[in-house]
Amino acid sequence: MRFSVQTFFTSAAPGALARRFFFALSLTGLLAAAPAHAQEGAAELLTAIKSRAASAVASAASDAAPPPADAKLVQRATRATQQDDERMLADITARLSRNPAFAGVQPTVQAGVAQLTGHVPDNEARQLAAKIVGAIEGVVAVDNQLTLQTNFSARLAETWVIVKDRLVRTVALVPLLLMAAVVVWLANLLGRWLSNHLGILRLDNRNPYLGTLVRRAVRTVFVLGGVLVALDLLEATALVTAVLGSAGVVGIVLGFAFRDMAENYLSGILLSLRRPFEPGDYVRVDSYEGRVVSLSTRNTVMMTLDGNELRLPNATVFKAVLLNFTHNPRRRFTFKLGVAYGEDLRRAQDLGVSTMAAMQGVLADPGPSASIEAVGDSAVTINYFAWVDQRQTDFVKARSEAIRLVKTALEDAGMDLPEPIYRVQLTLPEGHDADTAAAALPPVLAPLVAPTPAAAAPAPVDPQAVVRTQGDVSPNTELDAQIAQERARKAGQDMLQAPGGKTD
Repeated sequence: MRFSVQTFFTSAAPGALARRFFFALSLTGLLAAAPAHAQEGAAELLTAIKSRAASAVASAASDAAPPPADAKLVQRATRATQQDDERMLADITARLSRNPAFAGVQPTVQAGVAQLTGHVPDNEARQLAAKIVGAIEGVVAVDNQLTLQTNFSARLAETWVIVKDRLVRTVALVPLLLMAAVVVWLANLLGRWLSNHLGILRLDNRNPYLGTLVRRAVRTVFVLGGVLVALDLLEATALVTAVLGSAGVVGIVLGFAFRDMAENYLSGILLSLRRPFEPGDYVRVDSYEGRVVSLSTRNTVMMTLDGNELRLPNATVFKAVLLNFTHNPRRRFTFKLGVAYGEDLRRAQDLGVSTMAAMQGVLADPGPSASIEAVGDSAVTINYFAWVDQRQTDFVKARSEAIRLVKTALEDAGMDLPEPIYRVQLTLPEGHDADTAAAALPPVLAPLVAPTPAAAAPAPVDPQAVVRTQGDVSPNTELDAQIAQERARKAGQDMLQAPGGKTD
């Protein structure tokens, strides 16, 4: 088969062409290293291989190159891009010209890329310019090369232009500002009139403090409504939203920070509404007792029977078990006396009841009573009960006098009210006689049991004669003047300024 150099290169595929080209180069190297007589015969072959290889490579390169672009299409695309750039430049210039802060800005647009050069008064204006240009349709990128104005006179002139523009806008808003002020003023007048004349809000007869609080709340609601309408007229609703959002966050923070104070305030309002006690009532809150002086927004002020001021947090009073001794003017007192085993218990009960019934200040309805409580080690315990009206009789004085008079009546009737008695039993050793042992005891240990004389008939007792020695049981007024003085001093802060109806 005859070897053809042209066929060797032109018939090869694009991938095999490179391999054949390198094969030819290798063959050339081998021939160069051959003997001289061999090189002379192969010179023609080497020349032909190089020529055909170069032609083949050039042909392959020309086949792989893309065809030349259409000049008309390129010209049309360039013209369209220039038109878009001109449109975007006009739009950018129009938008920036509306703000006097951008008077020194020179925009350019090339192939959709906007370039900003020049100077602006501050960094905020620099960022705003880039944001405005970037929002225009067709702008693919913004090259912001704006610098801050450093010349004092230029910056002063730009600032004056900005201030003058804002003054012009403010003057234009004067009619709306006046209208907004009128709306707020009318809302305040309407709220004041409604709070003073609406019958459902007139709570002065029950609680003046709460009535004032409700009136202020009504006026505040109307004023806030007027402010919202005024801001809507000024197209400042976005400001309202921001303020309300900030107020909500601040309210949550303050709520956690002043939780105890808010709890005491709300508890004070609820206590003022429910009114479980009135000024001067004698109450017990947990382990604290005293007479009520006033109720403030934070504390319930009481005065102990010793004249000391006691302040309890309203939240504590609201959640605690509260015992009001004055809510019901009728109050029962009780006391116990021990009677010896051998006494007539029925007679002891009747005598005590009749004595208390004859006392001044003890109510006849419900009347006094007595009951046996227990049999003790040395006596039988009897409970005596009686009722008093605390508006006319002092509870402590009446109980004290009842104990004294009933004890006197029982003793006058010859009844034994024994002290605690203990029985001691002595055991003698074997071989000792009891009489001999008793004779040997010291006198202080001699037998104390004497022969019991014959029981005498009980002497009759007149309860009326017993109660003639009754002391004063009128209500105690020692603290009244002090409580009145304290209430007068706290009148502006008292939430119990007027007596109110008791509510359940």
